Amino acid sequence: MMHTKRNPLTCFAVVTLMAGASVLMLPVAARAQGRTPAAAPAAAPGERDAPPTAAMDRAAAAASGELEARRLLDLGKELLDSGERDRGLKMIETVIAQFPSSRSVFPACLALGKHYIKANEKVPEAINYLNRLRVLEPEDKLAMGEDREWFLEAMYLTGTAYFQTRQYARAFPVLRHITTKYPNTMWANQAYYYIGMCHFAQENWSKAIEALSLVGTFVDPDSPTIAFAEAGRRFYVKVEDADFPIMLKMGKKISMVLETDAGDKETIECQLLTPDAQILISSLPTAIGVPVPGDRVLQLVGGQKVTAKFIDESTRDGSGNVLRTATVRMVSTGAIDLLMGDLETRAAAAFLGQPLFIQVMDADLDTSDKAETITLSVISRYKVRSEDGAQSAFADASAMRYQTRDRVDVKLVEQGSNTVFRSGRFAGYVDIVRADESLSADQSDNQLACSVEDEVYVAYTDNLHIQGDVPRVVDAVVTVAGEINNTVESTTDVVFDPVLRAKKNLVEANAYLELARIFKSMGLMGGTIARVAEGITRVEMVITSDNRDIGEAIKQEAFKAKWELHIEAGQLVEALATCETFSRFYPDSPLVADALLGVGKIRLEEKQYTEAISVFKKITQLASASMDAKAEAQFEIAKTEEAIFQANLAKATGKTREAMLKAGDSTSIQSYMTCVQRYPKSTFAGPALGKVIDYNIAQNDLAQANSLLEQTFQDYPDASFLDAMLMKWVLVAFQTGDFVKAQEKCKKLLLEYPDSPHAETARAVLPKIEARLM
Repeated sequence: MMHTKRNPLTCFAVVTLMAGASVLMLPVAARAQGRTPAAAPAAAPGERDAPPTAAMDRAAAAASGELEARRLLDLGKELLDSGERDRGLKMIETVIAQFPSSRSVFPACLALGKHYIKANEKVPEAINYLNRLRVLEPEDKLAMGEDREWFLEAMYLTGTAYFQTRQYARAFPVLRHITTKYPNTMWANQAYYYIGMCHFAQENWSKAIEALSLVGTFVDPDSPTIAFAEAGRRFYVKVEDADFPIMLKMGKKISMVLETDAGDKETIECQLLTPDAQILISSLPTAIGVPVPGDRVLQLVGGQKVTAKFIDESTRDGSGNVLRTATVRMVSTGAIDLLMGDLETRAAAAFLGQPLFIQVMDADLDTSDKAETITLSVISRYKVRSEDGAQSAFADASAMRYQTRDRVDVKLVEQGSNTVFRSGRFAGYVDIVRADESLSADQSDNQLACSVEDEVYVAYTDNLHIQGDVPRVVDAVVTVAGEINNTVESTTDVVFDPVLRAKKNLVEANAYLELARIFKSMGLMGGTIARVAEGITRVEMVITSDNRDIGEAIKQEAFKAKWELHIEAGQLVEALATCETFSRFYPDSPLVADALLGVGKIRLEEKQYTEAISVFKKITQLASASMDAKAEAQFEIAKTEEAIFQANLAKATGKTREAMLKAGDSTSIQSYMTCVQRYPKSTFAGPALGKVIDYNIAQNDLAQANSLLEQTFQDYPDASFLDAMLMKWVLVAFQTGDFVKAQEKCKKLLLEYPDSPHAETARAVLPKIEARLM
């Protein structure tokens, strides 16, 4: 039997970050003695390379506007969290516009991108914000420290945004960049999930299984959370040993034991993660409760330890039956909610004359079999303008502060259905009553006095959680909306606010754009033109409005919708004029690249090849253009040069035509190769490489074609055109006499892409290949 070179045993928990979606790995590893999260605080933005003198650092930060940028960013996030969406977004946008050289621009762009993606709106604009964080990764190096966290979260959010909008081909390179360059991070685990779901959506079942099986298998050894796991979540153990593949082939079952401090003990069988892998995974559900050994559930409460034990039968030094252990402390990350009377539905508002229910979930507070109680202070507060507010750079928002109206202590009791209370769920309520403005609130009663538009705020301190034993404040806030009114009222759909009216017109215009595309796909051009006219009417009202409250972002989106509407209706002259007008009005907008792409494609369609190439080259030189936009422009340059070659070939005759066919279109191939080399992570690199491969096959340079095919499968493992590439590889291998490889690739095509249009050809050539092997 092979002796293992290493046998690490790792315990970790899986915490669901979004419903049915991504997971976070929390491994166990020995921490340095006495080290806590507070011992090594994360560097604040801009402070990683701070000079020894703190005063110098503060002076430099103040001089560059860094402190003011951070203050506005924090305030903008606070407004977003409190539900003041428009003011919060405007403030964060102010950070980007007024402090472009500040490091706070990066978390500001991240905050905007995260908000829009979560709200499932303005996804292209969100991606543009997130793309600005790509500069945090040095060329040919890895991002480090704070930059790495910002960069990886931005890349992950970009991938999920592409997944949400069904742009799977764009999602793959972004997510693969995380898994290949930053494999042992929590972002890699989450990226594998979305890679698998992209393949699942495209019905690539084998690739979906391969990616999803890797979710949760990577651990960040530098994470400050590796010594903790979440109580109540499913508990996983990973063990690695080079002997495992052989042991399993011999029919030997591999198991381990899990024990808790409270006496629960469970034996679980390990499962092979992937065929021929050296990693085994086992898991058990955990629950808050009284230990019941042998019931296949690990009962525990927060603060207890779980120890995983595994017998290593054969080690590198020749000794046998060595006990391997790993221990993790189970913690409960506290959460607080303001609920309706069913104790399940989150309260959207508090109502005068009605009780407001409070629930805290924290198993660490459950210290005995009896029903524990906790007491929280609940306050009602309202906003007042501070005296020095006029000095603020953003006075209308930051000059506001909270004034407490009333305060009540509320007792929450642990909930449970049995005589033994082991739930970690505490609930209680407070009565909301109308405040008498002429009297001071009585803070000794059990009623919380509020006025309409006050806020009800409740908080408690969570001393032990998944991030460690550093105290954190957990809070919840809800607005007082008045009394419940059951009377019948009349409503109207007329929008008087100019900004809301502009947004409404833009939404309707985009809806008409989608309808126009549907009618066009059905060949109903009359319906297409009618919907386009309706959409243009709405965007014109946005574009021509002279109301200064309508931001430039809304008008830019209106321009984009307008040229797309014209293109759908075949109104190329009008579309071209719209694009050119937009480029003139907003030369620094990220949408300029989209506008110029529209212009270039119109020129190409009209066979104005020189003008088209000129426009596309301009996009590759734009500082505001995204990587994808530049890659698409370079790809369009190659397409245009290919169209020029085909046009010249159609005109040529005799020996001139034969010479052109023999030489091939080397000009466009060079441009396609430029697309591959300059923009290898873009969605256009793969198709461009396919063009280069076709050229090499046509030129009978089969060695180069074989090399490029290997590069394609290595660099683009998720591309949608891999079935076509496999067919090309079969032909190249057959022509070079490598019949073993030809058979391998042919079977791979039939196995992984049975519904491919190339599958029938593969079935036809497979017997011929196998005949050559006999």
